[in-house]
Amino acid sequence: MKLSQLTKKKVHIIGINGIGMSALAVYLKKNKIDVSGSDIAKNSNTDVLNRNGINVIIGHKEENIKNKDIIFYSSAIKNNPEIKAAKKNNIPFFNRSKLLQIICKDKFTIVISGSHGKTSTTSILGHLLVSSGLNPTIISGGIMNNFGQNIHLTDSNYVVVEADESDGTVFKLNPSILIFLNVDREHIDYYKSYSVLKTKIKRFILKTSLKSKVIINTDDKFLETLNTKSKNIITFGKKASSQYTYKKVKLKNNNSTFDLYFKNKIIQKKILSPLLGEHNIQNLTAALSVINNLDIKINKKHIMTFKGTMRRMNILGVIGQSVLIDDYAHHPTEIQKLIEVSNLYKNKEVYLIIEPHRYTRLNDLYNDYLQTLKGIKKLNILKTYTAGEVLTNKMKDSKNLVNDLNVLFSQQTSYLDNYLDFFNLLDELTSNNKKKVIIAAGAGSISNQFRLYYETKKR
Repeated sequence: MKLSQLTKKKVHIIGINGIGMSALAVYLKKNKIDVSGSDIAKNSNTDVLNRNGINVIIGHKEENIKNKDIIFYSSAIKNNPEIKAAKKNNIPFFNRSKLLQIICKDKFTIVISGSHGKTSTTSILGHLLVSSGLNPTIISGGIMNNFGQNIHLTDSNYVVVEADESDGTVFKLNPSILIFLNVDREHIDYYKSYSVLKTKIKRFILKTSLKSKVIINTDDKFLETLNTKSKNIITFGKKASSQYTYKKVKLKNNNSTFDLYFKNKIIQKKILSPLLGEHNIQNLTAALSVINNLDIKINKKHIMTFKGTMRRMNILGVIGQSVLIDDYAHHPTEIQKLIEVSNLYKNKEVYLIIEPHRYTRLNDLYNDYLQTLKGIKKLNILKTYTAGEVLTNKMKDSKNLVNDLNVLFSQQTSYLDNYLDFFNLLDELTSNNKKKVIIAAGAGSISNQFRLYYETKKR
């Protein structure tokens, strides 16, 4: 199916307020396609959709799909009455991956995937390509601060797109260039086992490499095993054996610098980046490897004009003497990177507040959470964000995590049972004149609550 085939159809999107689905809805609207959608509740994306002339119905009901010709739905949708009605009325319906496939068809598509860093890499690569004059369409899984939304729409034949492996979306695409950043034990509820996930990724990378460039991170143990499988596989990472690598790294709490090499020959010296932490140097190296492969020249100053991505070490502002930072980290690997960045604040007390996301993730990675949070001072853990899951008798939750950290490692980690406890803690921390950094992290509602707190307290 081609995008042009949708121009005479009435398209309905279930779960339209999601960060990924809302971007695709705006894309359709800008291409003069009649699109509407529904979701369970309003959020900030609802306002963006409304401003673009897209009607959003709150609540899932059978009548929402009346007179619709085709339906696309978010992978988060389960047992939905609109899908049931579509089946009953023989209205074709497809997963989000199908819509993304339609949008990218016949385009030069640069796909970014992996367990961690997708949104940051998509955003910085898109920004640099726009700054260079290529000006691609960018479809990101987060709000890109340079563009004020999660999509940058152009008439270019180039598309830079973040493709999620969590629901198999990435495997439905046909990339002209594929970046695979890393592979971690994640989304086991979908793949049933880590080995199945790795097998699917391996097959996809090798299949893609038959006719397209594939850029992989050789610091990832699994991806490193694929680096000799095809002449179209390009490598990046910290190791000297990588084709694109970085050296002379200097990390600060407001910027990073490094030298970039290709096949042990220096390409650029003293690249200055506003992104924090070595993991972001890796993400930027991946982006620069694409740019170099496309033989595009960029001005190093354009790297510093990147304004970041919402919920990735976002400094909300200052209350009293405390700097408030919002982050999306919810997997132990991401939390570990967040801790590394927090250690760059040498002269300030750092308080870390974590909201675990999903009981299944917490239990599947429980020992990883323990090891990651072991020895962390001034740590607070919120009640687990359920994301619709039910806690069973055999599962552990945030209370167990706090208890085990304190018993096993003699810590003084505190448990926060609700957002009122969260607000009370923030009041306590911001009330004195000591210089602090307060970092709140998670994929659930902690961000909205943290931002709400800041907006009500700022002067």
